[in-house]
Amino acid sequence: MSIIDSPASSRPVRILGIGGSVRETSITRNVLSAILVEAAKAGAETVLADVHTLNLPFHNPDVPFAERPAAYHWLLDEVRAADAYVIASPTYHGTVPGALKNVLDCLHIVDGGERITFAQRPVGLVAYGGPSALNVVNALSHAARSMRGFIVPTSVTVASSALDEPMQAIVDPTTHARITAMVGELLDLATLQKQAQREAVAV
Repeated sequence: MSIIDSPASSRPVRILGIGGSVRETSITRNVLSAILVEAAKAGAETVLADVHTLNLPFHNPDVPFAERPAAYHWLLDEVRAADAYVIASPTYHGTVPGALKNVLDCLHIVDGGERITFAQRPVGLVAYGGPSALNVVNALSHAARSMRGFIVPTSVTVASSALDEPMQAIVDPTTHARITAMVGELLDLATLQKQAQREAVAV
């Protein structure tokens, strides 16, 4: 029996997907949505933080906390509430686009006080694009580690041929298998962490 099937889990693992692009018809967002569907099938509760929908201004720590947009406060709450994360990025000039990096930057400082991080919770990394998508995964890994995330072993790069865009589904078997493996790693590690937290409280 998989760890995720254990009765010790008091509620579903909550996975926050962060990604996409500023485009309304972002292919990367479709990839991320397809991954979250797979996570939901595996028993997770999922939330999507889409770059286009968030539409966050450039991160400026000088802007008072109360004056920042509602989407900013929503994002902070969702990052705090999540048990695990998937970050999905397009490939722009061989690296992470500024809009997605800005979403991560917005978590850096809250009014000069609390730093919002992934708090040692599991993070899955996904990049959409051609051969240089591996550079995007590497760039995301630097950011996620700096934000105190535990990066799961399986990362995913998605080529255009692997995606059925109208159906927002992954059709390439190899890519789908890597997504399944990554989702399983996220759920297993997050479930172990939640169980450890409950046991620590019970002591």
